[in-house]
Amino acid sequence: FRKLYEGLWFLRFQILWIGGVILINEALEVFKKIYDKEGEELVVSKHIPKDGTYILVNIESGKIIENLNIAYDKKNKKIDGEYNQYYSYIRAFDYYSNLVEMNKSMDQKKTIHSNQIYSFFVKKESIRENKLTKAIIEGYKKNLLNPEEKYNSREGKELYKNIANKLPEIEKDTVEKIFSWIETNVNEDLLEDNKKDYLKIFFVESDLDISLELFKNEHKRYLIPNIFNSNDYNRKIGETIYGASNNNMGLNPKKVYLLNRTRRVSTPYLVDTEEILLQYAFYNYLLPEVKQGNYFIYFTENEIIPKTYKDACPNGARYLLNATYSKDVDIKNFNIISKSDSQEISINFREILHQKRKDSDEIEYGNLNREKIMNNINKILFYNSLLGNFLASDGDLDIKDIEIKKLLMKYRNAFYKWFYLNDETEVKKSIKKIYLDAVMVAIENGHLFKANQQLDLGFCLEEYFYKKSELMEEIMNIKEIFLNHTLSEEDWDFLNDEEYFFAVGQVLAYINYMRNSKAKSLNFIKQLTFIKNPTILKEKIKKIIISYSHIFETKNKKINRTISNISLYQPKEIKIDILLAGFTADIVFFKKREEK
Repeated sequence: FRKLYEGLWFLRFQILWIGGVILINEALEVFKKIYDKEGEELVVSKHIPKDGTYILVNIESGKIIENLNIAYDKKNKKIDGEYNQYYSYIRAFDYYSNLVEMNKSMDQKKTIHSNQIYSFFVKKESIRENKLTKAIIEGYKKNLLNPEEKYNSREGKELYKNIANKLPEIEKDTVEKIFSWIETNVNEDLLEDNKKDYLKIFFVESDLDISLELFKNEHKRYLIPNIFNSNDYNRKIGETIYGASNNNMGLNPKKVYLLNRTRRVSTPYLVDTEEILLQYAFYNYLLPEVKQGNYFIYFTENEIIPKTYKDACPNGARYLLNATYSKDVDIKNFNIISKSDSQEISINFREILHQKRKDSDEIEYGNLNREKIMNNINKILFYNSLLGNFLASDGDLDIKDIEIKKLLMKYRNAFYKWFYLNDETEVKKSIKKIYLDAVMVAIENGHLFKANQQLDLGFCLEEYFYKKSELMEEIMNIKEIFLNHTLSEEDWDFLNDEEYFFAVGQVLAYINYMRNSKAKSLNFIKQLTFIKNPTILKEKIKKIIISYSHIFETKNKKINRTISNISLYQPKEIKIDILLAGFTADIVFFKKREEK
């Protein structure tokens, strides 16, 4: 059974993985159109250098041309140093000098983090702690001068030769000048602060445009042999080399479950060099976007539109790619948008049950567009836990209240589809259950005003989806009948179960208002929601009323008549939703005739 389970799990993984690749290829087609038109500048212009000190050194004179501190302000999404005259060159030099990943460093000790002779990247603490030794620098230099020796596999050597034949040879005199400068100057005297960020040095010609071409060439020399996941998986078919992608998937000896041992080629998906270079550019394009919190990447036919979770689906979007960032781009999912044009929505959110607003209340009322109703749903139904948690796994949800967490896990996918994929089907079908479940959570937490807002919002959402809210109309009708009864000087009886349960809710709301307690637990309401038998429920309500009988005003005819009728009436069905509406609505026992 265990082998069968493992086999089925692997088959499921293969189907999901290949399906994901096919879908992402749709996004790659859009990216390719733009990339073919704009070239590498499309990606380079978005690149965000890591925090650190960036130094330009003239190769011939050895003089420092510029010393620039760069830092990314995550809060304001601004880059300190971006207005420097050399910034655009430094950004490009940095892009072309970065490693594919740390395991593919040109320094076997992984102390030096650059990939070519014209750049030298090191953490400042490596200099302060004397980790940057002469032996490490010599090893780095040797690998740069003799890359074919570093790539010890036949496949790696073949990849290197293919690209090396197309590039100019490395000038050893230039290399000697560069490393002579490094050995003389890279020490603590070069450090101007005690930060634990990077020191990055670029060795350039007087003409920076010439240097940019040199950087590009050396970037190709490093990139091609290192771009595949592992050259051990490479296969040559004709003159084309195929290999395993390194993007959004780990494949190494420790993750053998990704290999399909029943096939001649055991790797799940192979791509050629042209496609993997496109993927590399694509992931580098995504990287600065997700670093800035743009986890929602929309694709139209000819455009890529990055958005945050606060923004709704833009018009014309055909696909949505969700990605997050830890150490690299992590693609969470990819969806097709069935309706490419977002319908302009206007939802009239208003007070219906008429609880007084709090002065500190930041909820918006009136005719609300999609973004504003998203904010209200997030604040009112989900306690500000919905919008920021669409991409988190259930285990990563940092929500202390277990009931709010359950509510989120149950319904967030429905709202994801509505907000970001223009698919309201699931929310529309479940809207009544959604807001009533939210009300139950609010009642459990003792949040009476929140429960009132949740019902109001739920009614208004129902009106939007179905042109009317039957529950709201029923409650408003019952409320009017009950108010007329309580204001009447004559005896009266409940007309139906609905009025009975609304009246019970009003009496319980009166009890909650009058009892002398700072921390007012609403558990006496919650316990009623579990009872399924009307007779047992009536008996339970009677016990609650008796236990709080000391708080009722003997002269208040309205409430005395209501309690009398509650004791005489026998409900046929349980209407908990009506009871909750009566409990959260304004209390009619305080109303005078002239206020009607």
